[in-house]
Amino acid sequence: MQQLKIFTFFVFISFLCLSRTFAQSSSDSTHSYWKASVDYLSNAVYNGRKDSAVLPYITPIIGYYHKSGLYFSASVAYAAVANENRIDYFSLDAGYNFSIQNFSGDVRANKTFYNAQSTAIKSDIKGGIGADLSYDFNFLQAGISADVIFDNKTDIAFNTNIAHAFSWGTENRQWSITPTLAANFSSLYFYEGYTNRRVGKAIKKINPNVVSVKSTTLVPNPGITLLDYEASLPLMYDAKKWGIAFTPTYAIPMNKIETTTTTTYTLKNRTTYTITNNTTPASEKHLANSFFAELTIYFKF
Repeated sequence: MQQLKIFTFFVFISFLCLSRTFAQSSSDSTHSYWKASVDYLSNAVYNGRKDSAVLPYITPIIGYYHKSGLYFSASVAYAAVANENRIDYFSLDAGYNFSIQNFSGDVRANKTFYNAQSTAIKSDIKGGIGADLSYDFNFLQAGISADVIFDNKTDIAFNTNIAHAFSWGTENRQWSITPTLAANFSSLYFYEGYTNRRVGKAIKKINPNVVSVKSTTLVPNPGITLLDYEASLPLMYDAKKWGIAFTPTYAIPMNKIETTTTTTYTLKNRTTYTITNNTTPASEKHLANSFFAELTIYFKF
């Protein structure tokens, strides 16, 4: 509850900033526009965590960006997995971008609908609200973000980052590269949901006599935890009406997440029994660094 109060205060302060900046310098854009893009993500890594199988996404996105800073978008993610090609999730997003002098920020809301067959670490997440704020010191930019994430239980997440942008080219054909270092913190209820789904699927595959499975997964210490450090190198080319962006990222996971699952099995003969096991995935017991990349092509109209 204390964590939620802290986040609510943070969002409230952000909205106060927005109300003041709206009349002054709410957006860098002088006109409204639509933006259509296609995004390719080589692997769905979340806070340094990933499923045992590589999960690449191809994601078409359509969004409207008003000159005031308001925006909304919709996307559909196609999981390009061999023999398992499927639409993995739909996402709806809305928010408000603002900037004034050296400050810039964003307040946003998201609603996500995951496929029941998804193996993504984020597959238990149903949406969230968040805000971020950054300050440009000229020699570097420092930022912080906070999110309330809705899954079976509510998670609180924070991100801190520093970056420096190098830009060159003309106004209508501009290149930029932005070395970035970030740290991600979150409470761990999202991992309970992911592990719970994973355990249920595995049991049904290996035991044909099981007709139903009811399981509950718990993380012994689910409070806010440092989950990973990330180093990324976003490269962008913007020609005003279209552009391309490429972001390679190296993630270093921290602090192993232990999970315990209590499962009740119902067999074909209607017999039931309950077992409690340590269900920490092998990938979590032996944390490994991850490299993944994202490529985006977009058009404005």
